[in-house]
Amino acid sequence: MKKPNVILIYPDEMRYDTMSYTGNPLCQTPAIDALAQAGVSFDNAHTSFPLCCPFRASMMTGKYAHDHGILCNHYKIPLEQEFLPNMMKEHGYRTGWVGKWHLNGGNKFQPVEPEYRLGFDEFIGYSRGHEYLEGIFYKNNDPTPYKSHKYEPEYQTDHLLDFASRAIADDVPFMGMICYGLPHHPVELAPDHYKYKYDPQDVPLSPIVPSWKAEEAKKYTAMYYGLVSCVDDQVGRVTQFLDEKGIADNTILIFVSDHGDMCYENGYTDKYIAHNGSTHVPCIIRYPDLVKQGVKVSQIIDPTIGITPTILDLCGIDIPSYMPGKSWKTAMVNGADPNLNAYSYYQLPKISQSLCDEFDYIAEKKNFPERGLRTDQFLYVEKCGVPYEMYDLTKDAYEQFNCVENYNYLYEMLELRQQLTNVMAELGDSWDVELKEFPEHYYKHSEGSTLHQEIYQSAVYVD
Repeated sequence: MKKPNVILIYPDEMRYDTMSYTGNPLCQTPAIDALAQAGVSFDNAHTSFPLCCPFRASMMTGKYAHDHGILCNHYKIPLEQEFLPNMMKEHGYRTGWVGKWHLNGGNKFQPVEPEYRLGFDEFIGYSRGHEYLEGIFYKNNDPTPYKSHKYEPEYQTDHLLDFASRAIADDVPFMGMICYGLPHHPVELAPDHYKYKYDPQDVPLSPIVPSWKAEEAKKYTAMYYGLVSCVDDQVGRVTQFLDEKGIADNTILIFVSDHGDMCYENGYTDKYIAHNGSTHVPCIIRYPDLVKQGVKVSQIIDPTIGITPTILDLCGIDIPSYMPGKSWKTAMVNGADPNLNAYSYYQLPKISQSLCDEFDYIAEKKNFPERGLRTDQFLYVEKCGVPYEMYDLTKDAYEQFNCVENYNYLYEMLELRQQLTNVMAELGDSWDVELKEFPEHYYKHSEGSTLHQEIYQSAVYVD
């Protein structure tokens, strides 16, 4: 039997509830909706580490953060471990990456060193940063910075489809991964037809957005939705390509995000907390040769450690025993799998105070560690080993009422506390895990903007 191809589409910082099929009344996502209808939609997918680099490292290794060694953004991934691209290559796959990388340290808008590409055969991307209107990319070992007259996600899709076309022409199975920087902020960096696609006054705000933040939230969310619509357009281009090439049935098409965006819920922006807006992400897999019609999986899953074993399993490759996650193949076929964990783990390790003092991004100043569990009924979080938050999701879907000290929930809290202790022990995780060393070549955001302009001015136009 011919090996299936794999395409993974990864928008950065995309909430679950931004799509039409998940109930959003304003944001239009016809291509993603069609993908969900034709494949498997995991409607209760919660990422265990809602931050960019740790999630990426988990996707490349199949491990939790305390195992793979990336505990925050801006650090280089330890190379003394196995990576997904090499595993796929060992089984005859051609591998390619397109877009933002963010696993080679603090460099902004610079090329990714060959050893930190983790075995990808082809690599068209850049280290890190978000400048969608003035994007920069590098091609494999060519140190020349390139730019395009097109919008960044549009030329990135061009690169993905070119990689796939050449693999198809050579009759080799391929795994192509693409990471769009959007809808991650700054949301205003978009052509007008996306930037102003939605009227802020039409945005239906979450009831937990504070009233004094309402107008700011509407403006932000309207532009955020515009970027989601751009992602949807790119998904449509990919699915059309697969249909035209006649390989849709034998291609595993995965759509997933690393974390959400709080969009001002409870006054929060960004991510990096345990709440639903930060952890709940879209997760869709279309694979017609295995799943012939739309399937909805409602049980809780964690893409952080579930994507990698699922890809390996669907491609007929043995899952390494060290991977804590399980394949979703059975759930894809049957709509559920009782062997999957009935929880999603949550971990934010301690960042030393000295590093917190140096980082210029508020969301990265986490000098108190957190661990938690999300089940069908509860979100339970401890800080420094002490019960900190507990929400009864069956009565409090918006996670507003902390019942960690509510006597009526004492027994449930004690059970969750013991369960969390057991999970940490089973995974080899510890409250002592701490990030102490400052990242090499760290750029503050203001410094990164200056560097970007220098590189952009010297970049060569190519379309």
